[in-house]
Amino acid sequence: MFENREDQIGQVLRELDKRAEFSQPECPLVVTFSGVSGIGKTTLVAHLAHRLENRFRAKYIDLDQWRVAGLIDHEALLKYLLRWLGARADQISSEYQQLVGQYREKTHGARLVLVLDSVWSADEIRNLLPVSAEAVVLVASQEPLSGLESRVTLEIALKPLSHEHGSRMLKRYIKSERPDMSVEALGAVARLCEGLPIVLHIVGTLLAAYPCRRMERMVADLTKDLREKGLPVVEAVRNAAYATLAPSAARLYRLMPHHPGYDITIDAAAALLGTGLNDGEDALGALVKAGLLALSPRPGRWRMHSMLRAHALRCANQHDDPAETEEGKRRLLVWYRRQAERADRAIDEIRLREAEPLAELPYAPDVLFTNAVQARAWLNAEHTALYGFVPIARDLGEDTHAWSLCEPLWKHYEDHHNHDVAIRTFRIGRECAQRDGSPRAAKGLIRMRCQLAQALWRVGRAADADAETRQAVLSAESLVPGTKLHASALEFRGKYLAECKQPYQAVECFQQSRGIHRAIKNPYGVLLQGFLLGRTLRAAGWLLEAEAELKAARQLAKDLSRVRMIGRTMTELARTHRELRPTEQAIAAYEEALAYEQARGSVHDQIELHGELAELTAETGNGEVAERHRARARELRIEVDMESDHED
Repeated sequence: MFENREDQIGQVLRELDKRAEFSQPECPLVVTFSGVSGIGKTTLVAHLAHRLENRFRAKYIDLDQWRVAGLIDHEALLKYLLRWLGARADQISSEYQQLVGQYREKTHGARLVLVLDSVWSADEIRNLLPVSAEAVVLVASQEPLSGLESRVTLEIALKPLSHEHGSRMLKRYIKSERPDMSVEALGAVARLCEGLPIVLHIVGTLLAAYPCRRMERMVADLTKDLREKGLPVVEAVRNAAYATLAPSAARLYRLMPHHPGYDITIDAAAALLGTGLNDGEDALGALVKAGLLALSPRPGRWRMHSMLRAHALRCANQHDDPAETEEGKRRLLVWYRRQAERADRAIDEIRLREAEPLAELPYAPDVLFTNAVQARAWLNAEHTALYGFVPIARDLGEDTHAWSLCEPLWKHYEDHHNHDVAIRTFRIGRECAQRDGSPRAAKGLIRMRCQLAQALWRVGRAADADAETRQAVLSAESLVPGTKLHASALEFRGKYLAECKQPYQAVECFQQSRGIHRAIKNPYGVLLQGFLLGRTLRAAGWLLEAEAELKAARQLAKDLSRVRMIGRTMTELARTHRELRPTEQAIAAYEEALAYEQARGSVHDQIELHGELAELTAETGNGEVAERHRARARELRIEVDMESDHED
């Protein structure tokens, strides 16, 4: 609930009016809001952004949503912002410094409002500031941001609400009249809350949830904690809310801080609690009722504010049962690993995997995946928790779980190219597979080396990638010669060599890999190596050879009904035809590829193909068709929040 911040809003609006006449070139209006946790910073910046939406494109970013193991995934965040600003997926770099340059270019002169919440330091947001005097940046942090002074236009330190405004805020929580709800009684409660919106929210929630509990009693209980125990008001109020919880809800509250994600679902809460879906649902509801958990910005999810996480940890320390915490983390780790494996199989049933899949769990339900689109969406929604659980598994001594969880994370990495996070995670997976020592882990180690290598070469660490792929091939030749895993190691080695502009050696690796797939009668492997051969040959300029490989791969993809590979081979074939200059063939191939991607529902691939078709048809002088493709690409970007539909 929003209450009495009109003075601060007026300051910002007046500063904005002044900048309409006098502004520094390329410098946005940067306003920082600082204050203790619970003072209402998030509510204020969100309200301000909403007020400005009719004049600017607006985007709210909670940096906590982009933290993995405490570190901001700047690559993923910049890519997200670039897509929102209208950049095509194929135009977005995979290298951090280039991403920063692209972001500066896209924001140059842009008229937008960017809200940056939960900021810990100036370094976290330095490269997120738009290069535009027409932009507004609203920053929420607990402390003033040292090191950013030269960029900040206005610093606003938020103070507590007055007792009068606190009373108004409390009254809005109470839906029906209470016999003891007098101005004096409300004022007494408001004074105890010391004007902190988060405290007023918790107390207001308790008043609404327990209409038979006298306000006089609530004031007396809080006063006792404040005076006799010497607790700060925030702690006393949270303790009062915690004291209302049933044992299962109190246990869930103590366990919640150990969930490494941004927010939590009912299914995950049930896994954390470990006593079934009904108990998890009831416990989650009780936390919401007590004001100790809030709805997440993402539907169907709930979030615990950082201040409440800290309180829940203190409650856990006072409860003094380390086994409870460790068991909860293990239950949730196992549940997430099982769901990730199931999502991975929903995306691609026959993909090579080495981990033994986990069986159904008795204490929490499985997530429903009816198709690959749902599975991909779940992996993306839960990626912070999934990546976060790999180091947790290592620290718990669960090496098998650590490297096994890295296998399904491969699909997320392939889709999102979050290189730095993947390198940290897959390196842990490699170390845990080495330490595991089981025969299955020895094969898993080959997979971990390959996954790590691709993330390494994508950020330019060629020497490290060379060592990983070389060792993967040597291990496969020694441990599992002539198998699908051996062929996979050769494939990764070939992709690394192709990336390093060594096409002869790359082609040799792909041919060896294809030979193994033929010998073991794996037609999909034959198809994939044919596609990789065609793509490598095209990149090297051997267009006729590329055309022959890609035509054969396309036919095999159709024979196997592999829709994704039909689209990929058709796209590469279209690019080959475009370079060979039979334009009509190229357009026909692009359109066929587009039809397959539309049937598959791959929006990002459709956007890329519409962009290339726009360029090609414009080159042939067909401006009307080119504009249709550009318009459709814009529509698709809006659909997936890659571009705003707001007109400047």
